[in-house]
Amino acid sequence: AMDPQQRLFLQCAWETLEDAGYTRASLTGHANGLTGADAGVFVGVMWEEYQLYGRDMAAAGHPVALSGNPASIANRVSYFLNFNGPSLALDTMCSSSLTAIHLACESLRSGGCSVALAGGVNLTTHPNKYLALAQGRFLSSEGRCESFGEGGDGYVPAEGVGAVLLKPLSRAEADGDRIYGVILGSALNHGGKTNGYTVPNLSAQSAVIQKALSNAGITAQEVSFVETHGTGT
Repeated sequence: AMDPQQRLFLQCAWETLEDAGYTRASLTGHANGLTGADAGVFVGVMWEEYQLYGRDMAAAGHPVALSGNPASIANRVSYFLNFNGPSLALDTMCSSSLTAIHLACESLRSGGCSVALAGGVNLTTHPNKYLALAQGRFLSSEGRCESFGEGGDGYVPAEGVGAVLLKPLSRAEADGDRIYGVILGSALNHGGKTNGYTVPNLSAQSAVIQKALSNAGITAQEVSFVETHGTGT
């Protein structure tokens, strides 16, 4: 049986291509040569617990083999669409999908691929997820995120799947693509050692924001909209 995360991301990938004006059939002989060429797939995925149902069923006397390999979430898309570029799944916890987009952009800039499909998928397929989060005290006791509130004590997990099709701007313009936005720059780092494994490093967070601004060639004063993440740490 296929992991629902694998199935839903494949469906999302198809919808993403259609929204961009492409289909598998049109790509097969497309002048831009996406299919069978260097199109990459980058997907962020954090929870890999679908296989636990196989263990549960085996314990109940009904052995079944369930597919829960995260690499297959990306590889299934590459297989189905005949993409020959990089195809990888990655886990950086809550930042997984953003990291996937960052790596996709880096691959485009370095020539690793000429087109990239990047995104993420997150499903709650097994109760173990909430048991682990509750034990680690990541969950909000109020049932809602209070990211900037004095009483915030955790977050509320959600489910979702999403993807974007990325190209170098010059190529997207030359191909007449509908362009939703331009990624000027991005950056990654790690907080290193703090006074607790799950405790954020404010200096490191500030540094990565400054690096992203520098890579984008803009200043903080030029930013007019900020989207934040309600972390559980």
